[in-house]
Amino acid sequence: MTRKQFSQGLHLDPIALGSPEALVVVLADRGTSAAPLEPVATRWAKTVPTTAFIALDGIEQLEPASCGHPGHAMLDGHAEFTLIVPAARNLESNLERQLRSLRLNPSRLVLVGFGYGGTLALHMVLHQGWSCAGVLAFAAKLIRPLPRVMGTVNKVRLIGCVRGIGHSSMRDDVALLTQRGIDTRGVLLSGSALSQEGIRHGGAYLVELVATAQRSDRFKDERTARGSPSGTQIRARDAGS
Repeated sequence: MTRKQFSQGLHLDPIALGSPEALVVVLADRGTSAAPLEPVATRWAKTVPTTAFIALDGIEQLEPASCGHPGHAMLDGHAEFTLIVPAARNLESNLERQLRSLRLNPSRLVLVGFGYGGTLALHMVLHQGWSCAGVLAFAAKLIRPLPRVMGTVNKVRLIGCVRGIGHSSMRDDVALLTQRGIDTRGVLLSGSALSQEGIRHGGAYLVELVATAQRSDRFKDERTARGSPSGTQIRARDAGS
């Protein structure tokens, strides 16, 4: 696997030869860099060798400079939307560029987010109408109320952490999204998102989401048209079971 540093984070090229069949974009938490996520992405990439990984950092730079950068836990009500709506739009432009460069369509994209990065990923697909194969969110907040019409996302996988944000609503989040017809599951861990248990659970979910992306037939694969652009698991079961 080759690694490339670029202005917005870290790019891991697929282990397997040839063009990538899917793209995983990892969104770091607000105020953190992509560097701590490199070993995690490298570990996960070994299980999905035909997938490209991009770990973006500086998520707060997507927000309006005039709003400042409050902590993830401080996001509430109107302030939440004031920050996250423009951030989601700016991230959308970034994702479109990455997909075009790899000749992939959104059905081949999986979003992985930690903390505010996970909140942003969920907001993009549920509120902003972005379509992708799946979202894996660690210690994220599900912003309510959900809109009547949401974006197209095949699967949502949630990992709550007792040390993280919003873990008490994990089962409610799973139930709400399931009621909306989204294949949703989650698990609550006692450790941090980057604990060995968190990384292991995240890796298992990610393999499932990437397989969904690779099987996707909702969009014509643009690559065929070259001229086109230690935590202990609580209750040891899925929160959605």
